[in-house]
Amino acid sequence: MRSLTARDEAIVAAARASCVLFGRDDLVALTASGRDTIKFLHAMLTQDVKGLLPSGAASACLCDAQGAIIAVMHLVASEARAVLWTDRVRAEALMEGLDRFIIADDVNLELDDTIALCELVGPSAAEMVRVAAGAEAQAEPSHITVAGRSALAWRADLDGVASPWWPSTPRVWLQVARDDLGDVAGALFAAGAQPGSHAAREAIRVFVGEPRLGLDVDDGSLPLEVGLTGTVSFRKGCYLGQEAIAMMKYRGQPRRYLSWVAGEAVGELAPAPGWQLRTAEGKRAGRLGTCVKASDGSWRGLAVVPRKALNLGATLTVAPEADGGVAALTLVASTAPAAPAEEAKGATP
Repeated sequence: MRSLTARDEAIVAAARASCVLFGRDDLVALTASGRDTIKFLHAMLTQDVKGLLPSGAASACLCDAQGAIIAVMHLVASEARAVLWTDRVRAEALMEGLDRFIIADDVNLELDDTIALCELVGPSAAEMVRVAAGAEAQAEPSHITVAGRSALAWRADLDGVASPWWPSTPRVWLQVARDDLGDVAGALFAAGAQPGSHAAREAIRVFVGEPRLGLDVDDGSLPLEVGLTGTVSFRKGCYLGQEAIAMMKYRGQPRRYLSWVAGEAVGELAPAPGWQLRTAEGKRAGRLGTCVKASDGSWRGLAVVPRKALNLGATLTVAPEADGGVAALTLVASTAPAAPAEEAKGATP
């Protein structure tokens, strides 16, 4: 469980009210280049890659043939090149998952640590870019100059529409040469952006509902089960895992849903990812993911809860598999379709 300091909580508040700059060293770039890059990625990823041209950015997943997620990424595409920003711990899996399907295609994959990614989060994000660069950030990636350094910038709201704890918030991504990151950050701080922290960004990730594969959700999860519907295009042609994902949307229902839970501190007990959730009757009710603890001792977290156990406002217990204490938590909200009003009673943050 990540404990927030008073400074971290102030950073989270600033991201709600003004603008905070977060370095995203947790993400690494996998670059794809070559004549067939866009065609190849369009056939592999869940997103409509061709629809992003001539220049665009969107979230996407690489899935296996059964629709299970291999990696989640932020995709930046142009005519013959794409940058796939993914969790560092999933980068090799993403590269291997794509590389095995390159047969006669002109596509070259390379992990590239010479470029870096940062994000401005908050209502003033676009204004900070305008002040620092003298240019507006657009929805499509475009080149701007900050402190004499070239940067690729694009707007993409930090969506929290379904979240009980975070509204949709303006955000600007900046992709820069790693050696230029200090100069670019300095200019943005001078324009009024506040520096972030890893703990504050982790709290926002939990509040928004951005699951991390292998931490919050397991490798067998499909995008529609874990709040990643926005990574999937249902207008494009075939891609890896499409049949299973389409069947889940049109013929069935997800087995489970990403959900938000909240609890109070109990002594030194610190619930951790992987702990098991149970109903009041002792039945299994899913798996706990990342939790963050506020300075007042309360904590909030993510969990994956089976559809049959979704009872918003219900009290669940959470405990490790081995003996280690039990904590109570409340099932606050879910990414499932809107629940009936009687189930949603008490589902307040």
